[in-house]
Amino acid sequence: MAGRAWYFGPVELHLTVFGPNSSEYRRLNNYLGGIMDTLDGSSGRTFTYLPIVFQDDCQVDEAHTEWVENPETLYRLRIIFK
Repeated sequence: MAGRAWYFGPVELHLTVFGPNSSEYRRLNNYLGGIMDTLDGSSGRTFTYLPIVFQDDCQVDEAHTEWVENPETLYRLRIIFK
């Protein structure tokens, strides 16, 4: 985030997972959930500790996932701040 504060508004995520086995496609929501947990902060009782992109994953109001057959396993994430 280049030193900027995290975002408080709605967010849209586009996740594309590349890999050799398309049967993993069924688990894309698990990947997305882990990514969202990584990008938001750990919440204490009265504060949020070290959010990376946004305050809380409930800010994600739209998400799209896609599996692309590929010999190399990797993913691409596009974040849209609304």
